[in-house]
Amino acid sequence: MAIPKEAKHPENAHLFINYLLRPEVIAEISNYVWYANPNPPSREFIDAEILEDPGIYPTEEAQAKLYSSKMLPHKTSRAMTRAWTDFIKN
Repeated sequence: MAIPKEAKHPENAHLFINYLLRPEVIAEISNYVWYANPNPPSREFIDAEILEDPGIYPTEEAQAKLYSSKMLPHKTSRAMTRAWTDFIKN
């Protein structure tokens, strides 16, 4: 979620985001869309079938093999985007 810099009512946006992040609210969203959320307290409200799906919530073994990419410098990221765009066009 993001709040545009020019938002007319950023305080309302913050209130809405805070509402969505309530465990019982975000759990209902996860139950509806079958997509994980980053709020651990919500797990008690998420359907067991979703929590047990390793494609949604990876096992600890799978998580141990995961990694995050480091942020690249802007110039590098831009060059990669342009290269992929050229590749896809051709």
